[in-house]
Amino acid sequence: MSVFDPNAFASMTFSEANSTESLPIPAGEFLATIKKTEIKTWQKKDDPSKGGLKVEMTLEIEDPAVEAATGRKTAALRHEFLLDLTPEGGLDFGKGMNVNLGRARAACNLNTPGAPFSFDMFTGRQVKATVKHEVYQDKLQARCAGIAGA
Repeated sequence: MSVFDPNAFASMTFSEANSTESLPIPAGEFLATIKKTEIKTWQKKDDPSKGGLKVEMTLEIEDPAVEAATGRKTAALRHEFLLDLTPEGGLDFGKGMNVNLGRARAACNLNTPGAPFSFDMFTGRQVKATVKHEVYQDKLQARCAGIAGA
């Protein structure tokens, strides 16, 4: 078995041009696996004094229709939502709070009262991802409009 040499690869010469535009995942519903869940901070661009925490989930879709449309065997999609926090900085479990988190937990069968939950428990779960298209900087982009139980 040969060993990959990054220095040799970096020295290779290519004559082909690379693509400059990605092909979006088609709009629709697809089975997806949650590959990674991260909690990140955010700030408003026009008012940096306002901010909080958000959840970013990396979803991976393996579907023949997606492969045919994008040329990729697996396609990555990001699902994100803001978290409602208490004044003390904890997760708010009040009525009408963290609804998107509750929906994500329910989609993964993780929203049972009294059962332990941590954000790491999302990893590896299968969900149904709804993909919609939007135009951003004059380019068609795929975005995750939500997830549901698989």
